[in-house]
Amino acid sequence: MSELELEQQTHIKFLVKLGKSGNEIREILVQVYGDNAMKKTAVYRWVKHSSEGKESVTDEERSGQPATAELKKTLQKFVKLCVKIIG
Repeated sequence: MSELELEQQTHIKFLVKLGKSGNEIREILVQVYGDNAMKKTAVYRWVKHSSEGKESVTDEERSGQPATAELKKTLQKFVKLCVKIIG
């Protein structure tokens, strides 16, 4: 699983907890990731996964590698967008 997939799955889990719908979540991911956003079917699968109370965003153990500069920029963009949406 790529770092980008894991990142988006984590965001989906967060947005499900905020009560966002699958369509809203997909739109947010497209705003943040553009062409690199998860496909709609994958988003809905992870929305269902999170809605059922499953906490894990991956079955594999991750190494403790530090975030890259690009990941930090994307996360900052995501947080700003969430703050804008939430109010």
